[in-house]
Parts: sequence; structure tokens; C-alpha cells
Amino acid sequence: MLLPTRPSILYRPFQPAFVKTLRSYSEYLPSLTDPFGGGIQFYGFYMDDLNVNQMFVIPEGCMSLVICCYPDAPSANICGTLFKGRQGFFVRSECEYFVIRFLPGYAEHFFRYPVGEFSELEIPVGDVIPNAAELLERVALRKTFHERVRAFEGFYQTYIGPQLEIPRLIAYLTDQIICSRGTLHVNDLSKDTGYSSRYLIKAFERYIGASPKLFSRIIRFQHVLELLELKDYKQTLEQIFELGYFDQNHFIKEFKEFSLTTPKKYVIKGTTGPAGLTAASLNTLSKHL
Repeated sequence: MLLPTRPSILYRPFQPAFVKTLRSYSEYLPSLTDPFGGGIQFYGFYMDDLNVNQMFVIPEGCMSLVICCYPDAPSANICGTLFKGRQGFFVRSECEYFVIRFLPGYAEHFFRYPVGEFSELEIPVGDVIPNAAELLERVALRKTFHERVRAFEGFYQTYIGPQLEIPRLIAYLTDQIICSRGTLHVNDLSKDTGYSSRYLIKAFERYIGASPKLFSRIIRFQHVLELLELKDYKQTLEQIFELGYFDQNHFIKEFKEFSLTTPKKYVIKGTTGPAGLTAASLNTLSKHL
């Protein structure tokens, strides 16, 4: 299967608090032909005192390495797959952060541990990766975001290479779930692949850090956020309720679990666009949410 056709490779998780709030936010998606094979994304930002207590991280089905680039005292944590929205990953203010996001299924090749062992946890990188001190030194001493990308690439090629790999079964399953926008059931995947549901659940816990059901819910939620960025809110609502939610209460409950707010409050706060929403748009959504 050609890499550019894979939905998992083209998956771009959305973290509204960072993208919408931090002017310093930058991101970089490496070429699909580089040693990362499209399995890694980078983003970075400067965290100040004003925003440090306002950052809420939402589930994205990925695992990340978060580096705080204090030149004299850099630190880094491995942040496992999240099951629900939470606050607290970025607690050091007046600091430049550099984040390596591993797309679903790719983290085990780098960390050499089952990804499920990190789920819902923050673990100092020095407890897991040999040569972690060198990684921090290489990255933290660089002055720009793209210099840090190059520094991480150099570390990867020295200590991890060759190309970042993912098991073929996991690649296929994540492709199917992302392509379906999170609407597939584990029994559908079992019938499709011939593997038992129990086997698929164990494989997901090892390589994704979440069950197929939870991963599907996260992908569906991420798609909802994507839809909320559209301007046609009536069409957006129709598409949201075609994603398999039982009813309005189910949708609101799940949205709140992942985002720590209700859909209506999320929209009213202006996170669907830098200029906020018109009164007409708010009235349309308020009737349904």
C-alpha cells in the first residue's frame, strides 16, 4: 500500500487550546519518504504565565514526547495515550516546548516498550530511553523550531533507525477506523481481518494504548472538532449526528468527557474561528445543543 494513500498517515490531530490560543504555535509534518515514514509529527510553542493554566489537552489517539527547552535545565516527559481531556502536561511557564507526536501505532518502535504501559501517564524520558540526556542537550540548545526538528532527526538516525515501522495489521486497522471516522465496531474489524476480537483488543492495547472501541470514539471526536471548523453549521450538525451517536445526550456527554466542556460552550468561546461566531450561528447551534 502506498504511504500517501493511507488515512493514518494523513491524520492530523487537533488541539484547539494550542492552535487557537498560542500565537507562537508551529507545526511540521516530515516527508512521507523520510526515515519516520510519516509516523511522526512535530509541534512547538512558547508557554507564558498567562496561558500555563489554560492549556487543556484532549485525546487524539497518539503518544507524545514533550520537551521543555530550558537551556540550563531541560526536561522531558513521555505522555501516553489519553482516555479523556485533562490539564497539567505543560506546567513550566516562560519555556519553549518542543513536542514529538507519534501517530497511532508508531511509538513502540521508538520507545521499545508496549505503548499501553504509558497510557494516561507522564513518565520522565530518562526512565525509558538510553541517551536521554544527549537528546535533551541536542534539542534544548537549539534556538529555533526547525533546528530542533533537525536535532531530533539526528538523534533518531544515530540511536533508533532505520525507518520507523508499524505492524501491518495495526496499520490496516487504524486506516480502517480513521477512514470510517470512528464508526467501525471491533466486531466489524474482526470479521474483516479474521482475527478474534480478543486478539485485536490486545494488539491495540500494545501498539495504540487504547482499546479499538476507545480509539474509534477518539477518532470520531476528532472528526467532530474538524466539522465544527466549518462555516455551514446546519450541515455540520447533520454530519455530526450521522456518526453513530445514540442521541443528543450521548453526543454531549462524550464531547464533554473528551473536551472538558459542552459543545455549546466550546462553540460560544469562539474556538471554531479566530473571529468567533455570529449571533445567527450561535442561535442555530443553541437550538440543537
